Amino acid sequence: MDRQMLVPVAWLAGAAGILLGGATLVCAGGPFRVPWIDAAGLAWLSAWRTSGLDIFFAAITWLGSLWVLLPLAVLMAWRESKRSSLPASIFVPVSLLVAAGLAHIAKIIVERPRPDLFPATVLLPADWSFPSAHAMQATAFFLAMLLQPKGGCLLAKAVGATVIILLVGVSRVYLQVHFPTDVVFGIVAAIGCVFAVRKLIFEQRSLP
Repeated sequence: MDRQMLVPVAWLAGAAGILLGGATLVCAGGPFRVPWIDAAGLAWLSAWRTSGLDIFFAAITWLGSLWVLLPLAVLMAWRESKRSSLPASIFVPVSLLVAAGLAHIAKIIVERPRPDLFPATVLLPADWSFPSAHAMQATAFFLAMLLQPKGGCLLAKAVGATVIILLVGVSRVYLQVHFPTDVVFGIVAAIGCVFAVRKLIFEQRSLP
């Protein structure tokens, strides 16, 4: 393998390893179990339920949907292509697609059932629970935006990206469609995906 590819591959392998570790945690010994942190998180957010929060989190969770983020990423790529290089223009959509792809591959492999400790506030998605694709997609999209070259206003963007990622993650647990571990491992894995793409399309170009 070309040595320029080793670092991106290592980041992506690390992301996959994070998901493998999470899957091992939630199904240690064979059948799936609900770790105490998952049960406690679902119970705590269920106790906070109000009609207002139901509406708020049902709306905010769409900021992690591929149906929303992919068109935005394509639009951003089109706008960026007019004023920057090709790598800069494709960074956000490629990061988003890599994270989404890894999330759905992991779902098929792991096959963790959705939570059923408390009633869901929305219709349960048809796919598997682990990891949270919404959390991975939101993390990949907003982190890639943050890491765009010549982004400007870094602190404000970092705060905004962090808040949105956390709100999307919390929304998935509040709505009772994901366990907290689905969200946490998904966020960490998505970070690896973004840095894999960043190393691949930016930094390897400058190596001798």
